[in-house]
Amino acid sequence: MTFQLARCLPPCIHLGCEIIIVTNNYKMTTEQETLLTRIQNWYQTNCNGEWEHRYGFSISTLDNPGWGIKIDLAETALSNLQFERSIENGRFDWMNIKTKDKILEAYCDPTKLTQVLKIFLDEIIPDNADANFHYQVYFPLSGTPTKVWRPAYAKMLTENTLEIVDIPELKYEDIKTKTIEEITFINEDIFTFKSIYTVGDKVKTDLTEMFDGVTLIVREK
Repeated sequence: MTFQLARCLPPCIHLGCEIIIVTNNYKMTTEQETLLTRIQNWYQTNCNGEWEHRYGFSISTLDNPGWGIKIDLAETALSNLQFERSIENGRFDWMNIKTKDKILEAYCDPTKLTQVLKIFLDEIIPDNADANFHYQVYFPLSGTPTKVWRPAYAKMLTENTLEIVDIPELKYEDIKTKTIEEITFINEDIFTFKSIYTVGDKVKTDLTEMFDGVTLIVREK
């Protein structure tokens, strides 16, 4: 019955035991799709114009068979992580996760890729993110002639949820816009701009192209 149903469905992508149905207009939401989106969020949160040139995230296959996952932790909220976990119950029930030289290395049997990613996202990040490691984020100001963002610093709570911990004194040179042409104000004007965010606010972010490069932008309330 399952085989016959699968034959009647549109083209699909198999991920573990789940199926993502794909057509031009429709895609079924699955646990795997959510995990991939969350991994994308982790990567984007750490991109700052420099980190992504040196570090990253990779998933590969093993010939025994299995999966290999490597996640660079240097210059992230997990750079001091010490973690190790293993399961050894035979050829198709095994997993080894450990940190080494600021890299999280994970190897597992063909069925445990999802489990490894969930451990990273649901356990390692929220339980081990260094509260003293701060990401520079930019949030929008109100009362501006064009779209304008100002800097703040935030700690990581989850892969794309941060908590603002510091809002430094605003300086004209720190203001960001998407294009140079949108800087239509002078230095004195910035003191009339208003902030709708405060220390302690929990925010989600997106990686956005600004006039001087990629920037981690706070989603508007």
